[in-house]
Amino acid sequence: MGAKAVIIDHEPLMAAQLKKMLQKGKTAIEVKAICYEGEQAMACLAAHQPDIVFLTLEMPRVSGMTIAKQIEAEKEPHPAIVFVTGQRDFISQTLRLNVLDYLVKPVTEGEVRRVVEKFCAVYTKKEAPSQEGASLTTADGGERPSYARRFSVDEGDKIKLIATEDIRLVYAEKRKVYLVTLSGRTYPSHLSLVQFEKRLPEDIFFRCHRNYIVNIDEVQQIEPWFNHQYVLILKGMEDQPCPSADRMSRSSGSMSTYRPRADSK
Repeated sequence: MGAKAVIIDHEPLMAAQLKKMLQKGKTAIEVKAICYEGEQAMACLAAHQPDIVFLTLEMPRVSGMTIAKQIEAEKEPHPAIVFVTGQRDFISQTLRLNVLDYLVKPVTEGEVRRVVEKFCAVYTKKEAPSQEGASLTTADGGERPSYARRFSVDEGDKIKLIATEDIRLVYAEKRKVYLVTLSGRTYPSHLSLVQFEKRLPEDIFFRCHRNYIVNIDEVQQIEPWFNHQYVLILKGMEDQPCPSADRMSRSSGSMSTYRPRADSK
């Protein structure tokens, strides 16, 4: 399929076994390098520019979680991240990062094949198009961006997954970002508005204001406001208009803001 991978694992035997599994079958992925030291991980990734990274969480000295955060902090595009771990307890932590999937040691061929197939379905191929890759390109031959199907939010001491189609609104207030569902519940999120904007499908979601991203299908009406500005009235939120000033006017100082209270259940 032309995709490149890097394996980051401090256990040579486990890394060698994973490499062998990845290079099998029709969806084989070329393993460009194996990095055994967490301190060398970012340099290895910079040198090989992989499309996907298999990252062991229990790396000594520099953990896989730390490396994943460093990857996300880098300039996009980022490689897909698959966490490899020997402890299922770590899985809940991975939901806070934009990871493709996870593998639990001892890794099996079936699980590796499942992850590779998921990777093929989500990420656009950069090589010559094939029948399998045709569905990942637009009609004019350009690349179609991949969007997140779900987002993780905090719900007390638990992590809840919200389907993209269940999101009504995302907004920022006082350096925090909140997600509002179609049912009207509000949750704090660890993502920034910029990250949401990149991961939400642009044909459904619109950043109407520097602090707001709305689900277009949830817009009930648009009303004029002061100084040639507008507010959006969303379904079920008639008394809480969303500003739409930044895209229509330079002034936004007089716009009222939406302040729902985050659920604490």
